[in-house]
Amino acid sequence: MLHHFTYFAPDRLDQALGILKQGEGRTWVLAGGTDLLVRMKEGAIQPDAVLDIGLLDELRGVRLENRSVWIGPLTTHEEIAGSELVHRHGRALAIGAARVGSPQIRRRATIGGNLVNASPAADSVPPLFVLQAEVQISSVARERWLAVEDFFTGPGGTVLGPGELVTGLRIPLADDDRMESRYEKFGTRNALSIAVASVAAAAVREPDGTLNWIRIAMGSVGPMVLRAGEAEKLLTGEAPDEELIGRAVRVAAECCRPIDDVRGSAWYRRQLVAALLARILRVWMGKER
Repeated sequence: MLHHFTYFAPDRLDQALGILKQGEGRTWVLAGGTDLLVRMKEGAIQPDAVLDIGLLDELRGVRLENRSVWIGPLTTHEEIAGSELVHRHGRALAIGAARVGSPQIRRRATIGGNLVNASPAADSVPPLFVLQAEVQISSVARERWLAVEDFFTGPGGTVLGPGELVTGLRIPLADDDRMESRYEKFGTRNALSIAVASVAAAAVREPDGTLNWIRIAMGSVGPMVLRAGEAEKLLTGEAPDEELIGRAVRVAAECCRPIDDVRGSAWYRRQLVAALLARILRVWMGKER
């Protein structure tokens, strides 16, 4: 059955926010369209109105701004994967963006859409967690920034209220320029694969191998992306050897809350988290490439 809806395509942010306010939560936002259009075609979503924000060029791009890397929500995964700034200050995010879908999807799909979809398997979200990213949320009435970890409320759920739009992301520049980050993902095939499990980590490593700062986030192993806080505590101030790596990855696996589904069992996901985190730590210790 044909579904009719009102279509808006403003070219100014204030117009877009005004349309969202008038829509009172019944207007869906179209960015890259790689998720929304599919769901509309399947009949899973029947919006009263669609707000196409594709003409809002002010919401695109990557730049340095106030000691942060600012990323517009309309920036595509292809653009992020190819950004020198992102590689330099948030390599995990560049790696994650390069692992999203197929080349065709990466040219259309936006990081803002990836965030708002709030999938625990999203490739961009674990890197944003460990890079301490913040999300800018705007409406007609106000503008606010909050930590990306506080943006999600559950699978498919965010703190966005009626009339609110994600209008920016920022990754603070690390206080220590030795900070490095990585992202590892396991899928059931090499391309177009949703993560069965994923791990992102960021750390500052001393010349003797000591980790004096580390953050670990895990994807697809809970209702939302999860931090491995106990594993972080175990590793901080230590130079990991095989014994400590083994302890840390077991602790990280215990932090997971995975489910059994068609892509993998809960047991399998815990094993994957352990293997992926071990790979990152061994690369940092010079034991793997």
